[in-house]
Amino acid sequence: MRRAGHIVAGLCAVGAACLTGAASAQEGGVLLTFGIENRLEISRNAGLSVPGEGTEVANVTLLSFGLVSETPLDRLTFGVTGGLVARTGDEGSEFDFGRSALTFAYSREVPSAALALAAEFRSDDADSFGDDLGDIGADGTRSDLSLSARLETGRTSGVGLAFGLAYDRTDYQDTTDPDLVDSEEWRGDVAAILRFSEIATGRIGLRYRHREEEDLGTTTTDATTVFAGLDYAISERADLSVELGYTETETEDGGVIARERGPDASVRLSYDMPVGTAYALLSVTTDADEGQRQTFEIGRALETGRDTLAVRLGVTHGDETGTDVIGALEWTRALPDGSLGVSLERRVGYDADDDERVADSIFSLNLTRNLNETTTLLFDASYALRDSPSERIEQVDLDAGFRHQLTRDWGLSGGVGYTVRHEGGRAESPRLFLALSRDFQFRP
Repeated sequence: MRRAGHIVAGLCAVGAACLTGAASAQEGGVLLTFGIENRLEISRNAGLSVPGEGTEVANVTLLSFGLVSETPLDRLTFGVTGGLVARTGDEGSEFDFGRSALTFAYSREVPSAALALAAEFRSDDADSFGDDLGDIGADGTRSDLSLSARLETGRTSGVGLAFGLAYDRTDYQDTTDPDLVDSEEWRGDVAAILRFSEIATGRIGLRYRHREEEDLGTTTTDATTVFAGLDYAISERADLSVELGYTETETEDGGVIARERGPDASVRLSYDMPVGTAYALLSVTTDADEGQRQTFEIGRALETGRDTLAVRLGVTHGDETGTDVIGALEWTRALPDGSLGVSLERRVGYDADDDERVADSIFSLNLTRNLNETTTLLFDASYALRDSPSERIEQVDLDAGFRHQLTRDWGLSGGVGYTVRHEGGRAESPRLFLALSRDFQFRP
């Protein structure tokens, strides 16, 4: 299986997101982007199994197309990518179409109203999404679809309206993990925006969420939240944001219905410092599985000539998990020939499937160095720890890569990586890749 989130897996990959980013550098009119990339990928024990699996060789040809259309009032972006994948390994050879992705976004803004539409689709190996350390090594294919729409009216009047609607769906195919189940979720909200003055804006509204998980009993969750909020400028440097809400959640699992009611509220105070901002946040949420969770955080963000820093530290308490310390740090320094970045994070959550507390600790270091105008070296190191009463997972990833601009249209990239994982045993996975790509743009 192929994992994402590493330099080796993603350096200079041609995709819809890259196309949109490249096209956004152009202003006005219509811009079309076409791309092709051929990648050779070699990995051993890519699923981090114990005992280890054999070596897999993959040749991937990625094709991509992007479009950007921009006027003074609206902006449209569209990108699509897909690949022809030929694999050979211990289980034989296979050839299929995969690694497909699509992105769409449209926004239109006038003084009195704003509209935003978005859609995303991605289909790939189930363990390549990288959103859960516990899912590494999952087999099968995963497909994600996300749709969203938002409309705001009355932006120049004393009373405005805001509407939002979103849909998410996840499908799995050919997977053997019973925890990987298909799911879909609808979310909607409506709010009245009350502009009392230049320094005070209120809102009152309703949120609704419906989720279905196609497990053995088809679990259905319906959550309704009524809320009211106020944004108030205390002074030229201090702002206060308050939202008070009440949530009612109903969950049906195998014919058994459970209800949970409670507050959903937050208070945030932010202050503009001579350099950057500082804030304090207190929040209370109610979840059908976990019950109530109270969280208090303080944070600081600043940006100087060379450094960008964001720090937050807090404490959280859940009815089912107890009290824990949480926090994060992100620091980036611009170097004369590149950049250096460090990030730390500790977060705590609740696993409803295992009915237990889960704590994730993550550290990462990344370094970019530009050797000259055409060649860049990259290095990335990360450590992740997932700790719960039922399991403890540790994973270290080391990646080094390069990208080189051969000509204006042609690029060469490559890299090596190594992963060590401890989960009921020690698993290792070395890997490397080499890719040749070409992309070109034109305006019709």
